[in-house]
Amino acid sequence: MKRSLLFFKRKDGAALLEFVFCFPILFVLFLFAVQFAYIMITWQVVHYSAYMGARSTMTVNNLQRKSRAENVVKRILAVVSASPSDSREAGDRADDKYIKLDGWGRLPNTKYLDQQVKVEVPLLDIDPRGVKCTVQFKMFLQVPVAGRIISFFAKKEKNEEESKWQEKLEEQRYALNPALLAQYANELEVQKDKLKYPYITLTSSCVIPIPYATKFYPLTR
Repeated sequence: MKRSLLFFKRKDGAALLEFVFCFPILFVLFLFAVQFAYIMITWQVVHYSAYMGARSTMTVNNLQRKSRAENVVKRILAVVSASPSDSREAGDRADDKYIKLDGWGRLPNTKYLDQQVKVEVPLLDIDPRGVKCTVQFKMFLQVPVAGRIISFFAKKEKNEEESKWQEKLEEQRYALNPALLAQYANELEVQKDKLKYPYITLTSSCVIPIPYATKFYPLTR
C-alpha cells in the first residue's frame, strides 16, 4: 500500500512533461517576434525610400519623375528584397543599376525586386505642398509558421471560405495551423518559376516641398 502511494506521489519526469507542452508555444512566439522584427526594419527602409524617391524627383521634369524615383527606390529596397531563390549569376538577379554596389559587388537575393516594388508619382503638381512619392513594397515573409499566419490575416480581399476561416480563428474554434492556412495565405505568384511566396504589402508616402528654382524645371535637358 505504501509503495503504491509513493508511486503516485513521485514527480519524476514532471519537468520534462512541462517542457514538452510549453516549448512549442514559446518557440512559435519566438518566431513571431523574429518576423515582426524583420517587418519593422523593412518598414523603416520603405519609408526612407519614399522620402528619397520624392527628393530625387525635384531635379527632373514631370515626365521623368516616376522613372527617376523608381531607380532610387529600387536601389534602396534591394537591400531588403530577400527573394527566396537566387543564384550567383548576375542574370538571375535584378538589374545591376539597382543591386551593384561599388566595392561590394552585387546584392544577393534580389531576383524578384521588380515584382516587389511599385512607385507612384503624379505627373501633374496637383498637390500644393510639393511632389508626392508613394511606395508599395511586397515584403516576403520567410520565417516559418509565423510568416504564413501573418500573411493570411494581412490578405485584404478574402473570399467567403477565407472569411469563415478567419471568423473561426478569431473565435478560437480552430488552432492556428500554418499547414491548413497555406492555401489561404496572401501569396505572390512568380509566373516564371511557378512558385508562391507569402507576403505583406508595406506602403509609405512622402511629400517634399518643391523649391521655386526647380518647380518649373525645363522639359529637356
